[in-house]
Amino acid sequence: MAKRKRAAAPQRERRPRGEIDRNYFFGDVLIKTGAALGIVLAGIALYTPFSFMDAVNDRMYDYLVVMGIFGAVGIAALVGGYHLRREATHWDFD
Repeated sequence: MAKRKRAAAPQRERRPRGEIDRNYFFGDVLIKTGAALGIVLAGIALYTPFSFMDAVNDRMYDYLVVMGIFGAVGIAALVGGYHLRREATHWDFD
């Protein structure tokens, strides 16, 4: 019987220092941007004299769209920032 050859484990590659720094920097910037947008949304929601359900019942769709866009951009910035910060390591396991 012939011995089975196992597939070689994927080799780790060392990332260049510039890529690590870039991922860390832009990840940090995106995380701070997402947090800032969340604070802005909370401030707008506290400052306006009506609630979310009042806006829905009064059909203020422009207000809801603006708040939704700011929320979506904030969440996307946070998620993208966390992803880049996670990628800011010395080793690539892909």
